[in-house]
Formats: sequence, structure tokens, C-alpha cells
Amino acid sequence: MAKSIVFLSGSLREGSFNTRLARIAARSLPEGYDAVFFDLKGIPPYNADEDGDNSPADVVELRRLIHDAAGVFWATPEYNYAVPGIVKNVIDWISRPIFPQNCLVGKPMNAAVATISTTNGARALSELKRMWNTSGGFSVPLPDCVITMAGTKFSEADGVDELDATSAKMVALAVACLVRVCETNAPETLAANWQAYVKALSS
Repeated sequence: MAKSIVFLSGSLREGSFNTRLARIAARSLPEGYDAVFFDLKGIPPYNADEDGDNSPADVVELRRLIHDAAGVFWATPEYNYAVPGIVKNVIDWISRPIFPQNCLVGKPMNAAVATISTTNGARALSELKRMWNTSGGFSVPLPDCVITMAGTKFSEADGVDELDATSAKMVALAVACLVRVCETNAPETLAANWQAYVKALSS
């Protein structure tokens, strides 16, 4: 049975470089892995009053997809030296319930940034990975994958998006590093650590 990787774009813009980047990244998955895409447009602002048994349908579905997946791959821009609000909002939803365990616990994640800037991107990656780790997940530490001056790096041939050779190689490496973590026992170890943490708090 094939494993799945959930691909998420941190940009809601039509024609977003990062949505295009996520689809390009998915093409580098090896045999035995399937790509699952989820559109974040239907995720509302986090409200604890609306969480729990009556969580929004899109939130319930995203939590299920991440729970069932082997890993998650984000493609996101950097806004104001940070992740976009939609990214933080999604993590607020999927990192709950915090106890006894949420769908991020033990879940491997890697990310890439496409930006029109010549210098931005690394801060969004760092912030995203920090939030993922503190929610119980496992973010792949290296390599950082930032596609700068994105407008010059994307092209289209016969309706298919492409990247320049160097950027394509880095994106494929980021996906390969995520898959490599998914093939280890790191997710189970992290989940066991989380369960020990919860047990310690309740004893």
C-alpha cells in the first residue's frame, strides 16, 4: 500500500509561485508514495469555541489527511520576515487538541520557499520548522530550500510548470530528505516521547 505525503501551499493567490512549487515538488516523489493536495482557502481563523466536536469540515478533513500521511511538505512565501498568516492559522488548528495527542505528533515535515525577493525566505522556513517541532512534529533540518527571484525561475512547457535546473535539483533534494526521514523510526520515537511527556504531566 502506497504511503502519502500531504502537499500544502502557504499562498492563497491564484497562480501562486508556491502552489506551483508544491506541484513540481510532488512530481519527485519516489515509487510507493502518493501526493495528496489540500487547498487551505476553506480553513477559517482559529477559534477555540468552534473547535472540538463541531470543528469545521475542512479542518476535520485536513487533520485526517495529516494523521494518515507519512509526512507533510509545505511550499510557502515569506511575508514581513515571517510565515504568512494562513500558515500560522493552519498550524493553530492542526496542533489541537494538544493533549493527549494531535495529528502533528511524530509527523515528518519539510518545506520550501518561493519568493520574488533576492534575500528573503530563510526566516519563514526557520519559523515554520520551529512551530512544527514545538507542536510535536519533526521538521527536516537541512537543507534549506529557498527559490529566490521566483519570477525568473519558473517556466511552462505544454501546460506543465518547470523550474530551472538548479532550483529543481534543490526541490527534489528537499523531497528526498523528507522521504528518507519517513522511512526511519524517527516518527515512532517522537510519538513515544510525546506520550511519555503527557504521562508525566498527568501522573
